[in-house]
Amino acid sequence: MSMTGSQDHTHVLSGDAGIKFAAEIAAGLRQALESHKTISVDSQALTTADLTTVQTLLAARASAKARGGVLTLALPLGEALRHVLDHAGFLSPTQPDRDFWTPSSDQP
Repeated sequence: MSMTGSQDHTHVLSGDAGIKFAAEIAAGLRQALESHKTISVDSQALTTADLTTVQTLLAARASAKARGGVLTLALPLGEALRHVLDHAGFLSPTQPDRDFWTPSSDQP
């Protein structure tokens, strides 16, 4: 795909996004970043996620920012991703990336 015409894109993650599929997930996100300026990642169809999934999404967000683009997460978060974020403490108010996982206008 070319960046011409389609700036916004929804990238759907589905199935297992755990460590066994980290390279595949990262490659798909990289390809989306090369083709689109603004990407929303839909995690509703994920059946499995782990800390590797979180790291991959944070790296993709940083890569998008470095390219002058934006990577966000579609809400609501998928249950598998939300479970990992919650249990690993990523949704704590003190986490620096909390606004990525749960954007809110009332955050400090």
